[in-house]
Amino acid sequence: MSSPLDAHPSSLSAPAASAAPAPASGVKVWLPLAIFSVLWLDLWRLLSSQWEAREQYAYGWFVPVFAAVLFMRRWPDRPAARFPLSALPFAPSCLRFPLCAFRSALCALAFLLVLLPLRVAYEINRDWPLMSWLYAAIVVGATLYALFLAGGRPWLEHFAFPVALILVAVVWPYRIEKGLTQGLMRLDASLTVELLGWMDIPALQRGNLIELSTGTVGVDEACSGIRSFQSSLMAALVMGELYRFRFLPRAALLVSGIVLGFGFNVVRTLLLSWQANKNGIGAIAKWHDPAGMTITVACFFALWALAVVIKRKTADRKVEEGREKREEGSAPPTTLSPLPSASCSTPSALRFQPSGFSPLLSYLVGCGCCALLSIGATEAWYRSHGNPNAGKFYWTAAMPTNQPDFKAVEMPPRTLQLLAFDEGANGAWTENGRDWTAYFCRWKPRSVESVITSRIHRPERCLPAAGLNQVSESKLVWYDAGPFKLPFRKYVFEGEGRALFVFFCQWEDGFKEQAGMQDSNQAGRLQSVLAGRRVVGQQTLELILSGYPSLDDADQAVRERLPSLIRAED
Repeated sequence: MSSPLDAHPSSLSAPAASAAPAPASGVKVWLPLAIFSVLWLDLWRLLSSQWEAREQYAYGWFVPVFAAVLFMRRWPDRPAARFPLSALPFAPSCLRFPLCAFRSALCALAFLLVLLPLRVAYEINRDWPLMSWLYAAIVVGATLYALFLAGGRPWLEHFAFPVALILVAVVWPYRIEKGLTQGLMRLDASLTVELLGWMDIPALQRGNLIELSTGTVGVDEACSGIRSFQSSLMAALVMGELYRFRFLPRAALLVSGIVLGFGFNVVRTLLLSWQANKNGIGAIAKWHDPAGMTITVACFFALWALAVVIKRKTADRKVEEGREKREEGSAPPTTLSPLPSASCSTPSALRFQPSGFSPLLSYLVGCGCCALLSIGATEAWYRSHGNPNAGKFYWTAAMPTNQPDFKAVEMPPRTLQLLAFDEGANGAWTENGRDWTAYFCRWKPRSVESVITSRIHRPERCLPAAGLNQVSESKLVWYDAGPFKLPFRKYVFEGEGRALFVFFCQWEDGFKEQAGMQDSNQAGRLQSVLAGRRVVGQQTLELILSGYPSLDDADQAVRERLPSLIRAED
């Protein structure tokens, strides 16, 4: 049963009309909405760190635009609002608004208690999928409850999809993303090698790599995953909502998006391999970005065309069903649906009640103020815990340039772009007939984004994408390096019939002694939050050894050689 507050004033008698609540003024409506929007703007800012640092999530910049467009498309045909005060049927009329306001205040308080610590932790852990999903879910949930206050369950169901669309731009959990993208990249490389054979171009698959006569081509340059795959999922969801498909057409469009995204990525890899075979490996740098952008746009328009076809087929089927019903005489007389009444122009919850109080507007202001408070508390926390030695590094890598067989290792331009480090030194040499390769990178304390970039490129992420199989990974082990004790993590990889032993050290600026890689697990991440370390410098040292009989032998060689590879800085 609808509340009298939802009735149109013209449909009431004169006495009732005089008691009808007056609509809120523009400022009193738009100001709470503007304050509440702080919550969304802050979420977009935090998520954009991943959209910028990780290429496969670059489509996230378009998700807020699509969500806003889909929301506005649903606004004209929104259902009639049902004021949620009907959930308090046993309360006297004079107490319903205070009770609802009290309930909204409790929700805002609970929202603050959850949001505040989460926001402080999320500030420096934007690459932690768990934190991203929790924060995004809280923002989406708070918005859905505001819609419930505005129009009840009908509005909640009507606007749920545009509000929740932001979740497709949240970083996937690492294990899911790694398992899916690594499997697809291997399949991509396999299909590309097969197609190159049909084109009389000799090629050999090596994990995720394609070996040609002119060099080796990486599937999306090893570290960046399957381009167009996740953006195709987003496009399929947007198209399904744009045309208001039912469940089965949406599911079909989603499956088609996955197939098209993978298929277009195979075409892109084939194009890059063909160019590398024709003009040399250097041609990949020229064609990489244009090919990727072209394939992404082509996939989007292919999905759009498919959605149009599905829309026409669905419309034709409805027309045919209606014709059959009319011929059978069972169809009800056709009537025109009435246009939404003027009462829908302003939600009943946005109207000021006789007491001059609107629970919805108060809830919006409360959530927005909670967001502002959490942002201010975050800034206060990290600024009060600033390290006076931030930016100071106590050691650097000293490459053995005096070795007769030492040679500098030059990274491809694409790899340099992905790593985006400020200083670095790389080299390869032999020790007692065994091959050594060292990579040293340093990121200065410029921003949280630079910290994230330094943390996402690790052996367990990048080397499997380069065609190597990870066999084992150790816990943190400390190595003596002159006056320092450096924390390393040991890995064993296999590739091309040989074992590679990898030793990886990550070091933060400002401290001469460290407990290890602070972001390597959940406990370490939380310790960094408690220490108030936000914009920090990072440096990594990665040693790759081959030719040793076992990991223990490689470990002993590293312990003996490491002190001469580390030089103290003043």
